[in-house]
Amino acid sequence: MGRSVRSCVVICAVAVLVGASACSSSKSGASPKSPSSTTVVPTGTPVKAVAITDTSLGQTATDVLEGIKVGVQAVNAAGGINGHPLEVSTCTDTGDANEAAACARNAASDPSVLAVVGGYTSYGASVDPILQASGTANVGNAEGNPTDIACSVCFNSAASYLSTAGSALAAVKLLNAKRVGVPYIDTAGGASIAPTLAPELTPFGAQTVGVVPIATTAADVTPQAAAEGAANPDVIIDALTTELYTKFIHAYRQQGFQTPFVISGGVFDAHGIQTQLSGANNNIYVDLYFNHDSPGYNTFTADMNKYAASYPDRTDVVLQGYFAAKELAYAAKHASSLTKAGILSEMNSLKNYDSDGLLPPLDYTTPQTGLGGKAPRVFADHIWLYKYDNGQFVKVGAGSAINIFTGGA
Repeated sequence: MGRSVRSCVVICAVAVLVGASACSSSKSGASPKSPSSTTVVPTGTPVKAVAITDTSLGQTATDVLEGIKVGVQAVNAAGGINGHPLEVSTCTDTGDANEAAACARNAASDPSVLAVVGGYTSYGASVDPILQASGTANVGNAEGNPTDIACSVCFNSAASYLSTAGSALAAVKLLNAKRVGVPYIDTAGGASIAPTLAPELTPFGAQTVGVVPIATTAADVTPQAAAEGAANPDVIIDALTTELYTKFIHAYRQQGFQTPFVISGGVFDAHGIQTQLSGANNNIYVDLYFNHDSPGYNTFTADMNKYAASYPDRTDVVLQGYFAAKELAYAAKHASSLTKAGILSEMNSLKNYDSDGLLPPLDYTTPQTGLGGKAPRVFADHIWLYKYDNGQFVKVGAGSAINIFTGGA
């Protein structure tokens, strides 16, 4: 969903998979680098994982699966997991909580499936308890609701759901906003966004306004855009799907409102803003899940150009899927055993995971204390704020990472 998911409320998670042979783990990780020009074909028994994906999220679901696919290709081109190829299958819940639960049960009961990769679904409340009971790690998930941010087997690789808080704090600190508009997807996860933001904004003298629900099936969002404008926000953040947010921004601008938007790089790359928001792409800021001025981002774009040159999107949701695939490959390579328990144990003991600058080092051994300890499983806790300018992203301020809980570095 567009920020969807982040927004879909964000809502989502990412999927990918992997597995492989054992090696005692060093608990400090360096993410696998891009394949060299020499390709080593892995010939061992495939290592399997499952991506649980909500196809009702539209382009977001497509993007995350493409990222996983490219990540898997990069892993296998570099020799796989100790000689075993990574193999990913997809289970779709088609926007149904019961189907999401069935996907989780199937993954949990199959001993050949070592992990869920990414869980890009809106139904964490149905999926998470099943994965927790079976000890199945959800590697690289994008949180979609309050259940996900406390899930004991979830290891997020992007701010996702709570990046909305980062957007709001970035707008308050860097754009001097005091009234933050929050149009949101009309789901339980979406409804939780404004209440989550309120205590984060209060210390800065800011508040949420224009908290407007929008159904995913809404064909015309003109009334909701009018309601948002009437609330007189200083900035509007993204808590909608790609499709809804695109329609919403056009409808809002057509009514003459020029309020700045902070949209998600998770669902909009620069080309997408230029084309999808053509005629309404003025005063657009972007929060990015990952640092685009990093060696890791250069590796990602090189792999996309190598394995998916014709794929049009380079959003951070694509990168999220790619990142998760490589992260799971690393965990499988260093796990004490190629089992569900082995992968979960390795992820739980992984600290200082080096993503080549895409994120600050990840530490899965220490619970998150943000939101008064209500988000213990949020490990990727930063975003970067850029402004869209004539087809490219330009850093705002020093371009430093912004903590989604404190607004600090």
